[in-house]
Amino acid sequence: MTSTPLNRTGISLFNLPYLVQNEIYANWDLMEIFHFSTLSKRTKSISKSIRKEPFLMHLSPFFKKYQIELCTGRKDENEKERIWRLHFVPFTGCERLYKGNFYYPVFLKNSCENFVFLVEHLKDVFEVKFGTLELCIGVEIDDVKMKPYVEWMNDFNWESGKVPALSVIARDEPSLKFLLKNLKRDVDQMKIDTYIRKENPASKSGGNPKCSTPVNFKVDVLTGNGEEWWATETMKSMDAIRMDFYQSDLSNLDMNQFLRSWKEGASNERLKEIKLPLRERVKWRTMLEGLDADLRDFRTARKIFRFAKDNQLYQLHGGFDITRADGRIATIGHELYNLIFENQPMEQYKIEECTRISRVWNLEQGDEEEEIEDVIVLEEADGHVADWRKYQRKQGRRHIFMIVW
Repeated sequence: MTSTPLNRTGISLFNLPYLVQNEIYANWDLMEIFHFSTLSKRTKSISKSIRKEPFLMHLSPFFKKYQIELCTGRKDENEKERIWRLHFVPFTGCERLYKGNFYYPVFLKNSCENFVFLVEHLKDVFEVKFGTLELCIGVEIDDVKMKPYVEWMNDFNWESGKVPALSVIARDEPSLKFLLKNLKRDVDQMKIDTYIRKENPASKSGGNPKCSTPVNFKVDVLTGNGEEWWATETMKSMDAIRMDFYQSDLSNLDMNQFLRSWKEGASNERLKEIKLPLRERVKWRTMLEGLDADLRDFRTARKIFRFAKDNQLYQLHGGFDITRADGRIATIGHELYNLIFENQPMEQYKIEECTRISRVWNLEQGDEEEEIEDVIVLEEADGHVADWRKYQRKQGRRHIFMIVW
């Protein structure tokens, strides 16, 4: 940093010719414009008029390293995306402790009030589009600390009227329950990952998860981990268009309750896709009891389709059709056994599994389902390959999909 020589007088930027000022502004990067905009109302007004490229703004109010990330969404000549990460620094003089690539200090206390002020300021000065709002909640971020942020989320003027993308990392049950109970604004895409210690494993043997509760908002796309919080009442009240989970605590009876509600037209009218594993292997007789499900012949009944946001075409062989009260039809089946890539032959183990499902479905005595379901026949392979295939196919009996046509 340089200083003005003692025998010279500094020249104010505003005393320079207008064209010279514009030339200076045009060579500033985002952070230089940002710092200039915070000096006064006049500099903020000038900053708003400076031509700038649009940015995507990600928000992480509870993240320690930074709270706001701005990125261009495109790469420079070195194939690197331009990123600016703003983080609150408690006092001047300690910024060296926070320095790093792409990190820029903001000399304010990390509070909800200052976070909201900074978001509003950036939104006012720059051409920004909101990306992901990430909430890492748990022991350190309890309901008291979360409350003002949740209230802001509910009251904020989101571009589309709803939160564009909400990513939640929950490390304890009370914080997640507080968020689900108090969030009132609809969400376009919501991902929830839970890292909650199970104090009583025996409690998983029955009933809905402890955190299960109806919510007061809707979600278009719901993904993540459904353990410890996701159950039928939550599924129904969120009214998601797509649900894609890599884990859940749902049972066959839970799915039966949900499917009954859907079939009767009582909930989830918007539903188009479901992909998830149960906490137990699928028992179709139990899950589909009372739903008048029709088992499609996997040898002759075939449909070509693709999941949303997936360019891969799939062939659907067989599955069970369920007809909703309004006449819409949904097909439900095993993701591993009923789906194959387009123009690919159906592998022998899938044929055998679909044959077994048909045999079990048509049994007069459902008691035999237990014994037959547990049998996994493998082709010849060495030990490790055989173990992997057995594990894969056993897990495949937990995973289901549902498509509403």
